[in-house]
Amino acid sequence: MRTLLTLAVLLAVVGCKKPEEAAAEKPKTTALPPVKVELAGVTHEQMPRLLTLTGSVIADRQSEVAANVSGRVTATYVERGMPVKAGQVIAIVDARAAGFQAAAATAQSQAAQTQVSLAKQECDRADTLFSQGAIPKSEYDRLKTQCTSQLYNANAAQANADLAGKLAGDTVIRAPIDGIIGERYVNVGEYVQPPTKVASVFSVNPARITISVPEPAVGRVKEGQTLDLEVSSWPGRSFAATVRFVSPALRPQTRDLIIEATAKNDDGALKPGMFATIKLVIGEEEQATVPVSAIKEDGTVRRLFVAKDSRAIEMVVKTGLVKDGRIAVYEALPVDTQVILKPPTGLSDGAAIQ
Repeated sequence: MRTLLTLAVLLAVVGCKKPEEAAAEKPKTTALPPVKVELAGVTHEQMPRLLTLTGSVIADRQSEVAANVSGRVTATYVERGMPVKAGQVIAIVDARAAGFQAAAATAQSQAAQTQVSLAKQECDRADTLFSQGAIPKSEYDRLKTQCTSQLYNANAAQANADLAGKLAGDTVIRAPIDGIIGERYVNVGEYVQPPTKVASVFSVNPARITISVPEPAVGRVKEGQTLDLEVSSWPGRSFAATVRFVSPALRPQTRDLIIEATAKNDDGALKPGMFATIKLVIGEEEQATVPVSAIKEDGTVRRLFVAKDSRAIEMVVKTGLVKDGRIAVYEALPVDTQVILKPPTGLSDGAAIQ
């Protein structure tokens, strides 16, 4: 009972505090000191004018390797991502059945060749008899036709033997080009037929880029032109490419022109199927520029801080090319604008600066 009474008295004392006393007990917040920064001015200069295009990365050469023979797979020698050379063994198909067929076809060809020899002898004999008037012309024509037929049969048998021999050799499946294995479609024990896909091979150095050019810009592209391309997988990295092929006609449905460029791809960074953004220089125009060190990159987003009324104002901007240490900024920035160089880590929008 005494404990409950004491607690009630304490609560009453706390509740009776004046508002100003309660306010005095709240912790006071202290303003952060201004951040020391270095400023630079915005200038307007003649900068390269860019046309942004889109495209796709494709392999320079690509092959879907077919079995070209029937049989059971007895061995595979490649995996996804493995480099291969032209002629390197990819897989082996059981050669016994093909070998038996080749042996049978060879025997048939030899038998047909024997028949050809006999037919030639009959033809020579028919020529002699006809010249002596011993046989009528109808009999002579029949004998000559038989000779010719035997010769054709022998040629057909030899062709079948050659085909059977080729199929026996095709049981060793080889890479048709230098490249990298994209996919292996078969495993040991599977039965394949001539059209069965065994593996895919990609030649990716150089990489090829197909680019869609809208009709108004068609006159600005030509063979041998240099392009800069970027892919989202490698932010901040630019790849140089050269236009190699220009389509002679626009696509009627989309009214655009397809061109192809090639880019060195020694490290394999450009992979078939990637979406590419291409920057094409089409002239020069006056643009706002800032020092490169004023731009802060966060992935594909670029920001800068403008100094205004002793405060840092953050802006998300689109940038262009770099020239003489300055980068073009597409946002409207007056000449008297001051930007912050090398924005300190942690600098936020609205922070006090000096």
